Amino acid sequence: MKRRTSGFTLAEVAVTIVIVGIAVVMMLQSLNRAKLESAHTRNTKLARELALITLGQVESGLFRDDLERGLSGTYADEGYPMFAYEVVAGDDTFLSSDAGTDGDRFDTFEDRRQREEDARSDAEQEEAEDAAEPYERVKIKVTWQVKIQDLPTELVLERWMPWEQAYGPPEAEGGAGSVAGAVQGAAR
Repeated sequence: MKRRTSGFTLAEVAVTIVIVGIAVVMMLQSLNRAKLESAHTRNTKLARELALITLGQVESGLFRDDLERGLSGTYADEGYPMFAYEVVAGDDTFLSSDAGTDGDRFDTFEDRRQREEDARSDAEQEEAEDAAEPYERVKIKVTWQVKIQDLPTELVLERWMPWEQAYGPPEAEGGAGSVAGAVQGAAR
């Protein structure tokens, strides 16, 4: 009689190694994905904080002269050279999102005439809105250079702020000369 010894066969050991290997690979992939998402969350949070700082500077009047034509720059002075920003006011759009929107479109005379009419009516409508609304919409887009898989690398925030905070108080129609003239007239 042949006596059987206890133990594992080679097939059982191979199956066990394959199962453990698959589990380890899946665990490493999930850890790597969590690490990448954590880095993306950190970049998004940092971009939001930098955007809020810049919006606060705009609201405090630091960029009054530059706001009408738009602002752009980087956060290199703050220690974050991989982060850049762009600020626009009103219904303006960001420069980087405008590139190539109508580049492949065939332009006919009718299309051009229709666009000019639309632009005129839009300008008239904007003038009416500007006169009626005491607030200005300010948008900021912060982008960063680190691309993490298919996750976005930009953040856009929008804030409505009082017109005078964004552009400063309206200038008096008479200017400083009329004040000086009034003071001189009162002194006589």
